[in-house]
Amino acid sequence: MASTNAPSDIPSFEGLSEGDIIAEIKRTPTRDRVLRFLGATWMWSGQFLNAEAAAKIGLAGPIVPGPMKHAFLQQYLNRWLQGAGEIRRLQISHRRPDLQDAEVTLGGSVTRLYEQDGDKLAELEIYIDNAEGERSVRGSATIVFT
Repeated sequence: MASTNAPSDIPSFEGLSEGDIIAEIKRTPTRDRVLRFLGATWMWSGQFLNAEAAAKIGLAGPIVPGPMKHAFLQQYLNRWLQGAGEIRRLQISHRRPDLQDAEVTLGGSVTRLYEQDGDKLAELEIYIDNAEGERSVRGSATIVFT
């Protein structure tokens, strides 16, 4: 049975097994947070700003920018690692939009552990699920442990 690493547990290469689950966390990308992200990145586009523009392209409301969801996953992994390793690669695929002010769940699991060129590496499957439990982002990451 796969173990679950609690957020307070600092992971180590030796302490992980393939199939281990990384504890899920909840995030709510509020409108205010999205607007601050848009201001910092200059991503001013209608589908992120107002319901009318979002509706014109078939969306139920203003959505969370993809790069913001990417940043959520990067923060999620860094929080899990607590300095015990670094993200070497983070790749994601957006499957469906996430609406602002709706809670999402971030999670992941260990899919492979190996050593290469003296590095201790972990391959992870990561994801974001929307409030309905639908997978909105699928991805993978490579972690190098220090």
